[in-house]
Amino acid sequence: MPVSAEAEQALPRFVEAVAANDGLQGQLNAAEDLEALKAVLHAVEPTLTGSAVIPMEQATRPPKILVDSGHLSQGIPWRLLRCAGGPLVLQLICGRANFAIWIEAC
Repeated sequence: MPVSAEAEQALPRFVEAVAANDGLQGQLNAAEDLEALKAVLHAVEPTLTGSAVIPMEQATRPPKILVDSGHLSQGIPWRLLRCAGGPLVLQLICGRANFAIWIEAC
């Protein structure tokens, strides 16, 4: 079951919160695994429950449906993309790992 458009707003809120906090960006750049990522997610936006470590090839592949993108002040590229027929996903290319984040349907 897909999540509502309203619930998906947690993803851009997360980007805004991290953009405003250099400490969180440092934590993301230092994150090497899902446990470190989940600590940041839980502190900022606990509704973001889906996550995966993704290879660089996937993190840089041209998206079919790009919603928004940018770079955080510590050089972390991010992009919001819509999976065809699926959820809104946030991808981050951090210093030690690349992550995909989404909201899991209940």
